[in-house]
Amino acid sequence: MRENLRIACLEPFDDLAPRKRQATMRRLERIAKGIMAEWAERPSLGLMMTLWYFLSDLIDREVLILWQGSAMDRAVRRLSPMLGYGFEDGTGAVAAQARAGELLARLQAEGLYR
Repeated sequence: MRENLRIACLEPFDDLAPRKRQATMRRLERIAKGIMAEWAERPSLGLMMTLWYFLSDLIDREVLILWQGSAMDRAVRRLSPMLGYGFEDGTGAVAAQARAGELLARLQAEGLYR
């Protein structure tokens, strides 16, 4: 699964020219560092749930398309059953959905996922 996630993170940049790819990756790293610094003290399960809701929203709205058999598709299929355990507590799910919305708003403010 780790390899599928690694590949999935790089696939969106495959068709970019090298300079554009590097500039885009530097920008995303800067944005990610800021977000991760804010998340440092949050429990792992809550983070996973937040990211799951975030990805689910992007997939549902077809902002992110999982091509069958792609690295991301394989990773999501493996993660789906594992994440079911954290959703039993309704309070945690509601909080994770709210944080997913906050994450989307922050990324949209940066010009992503419009």
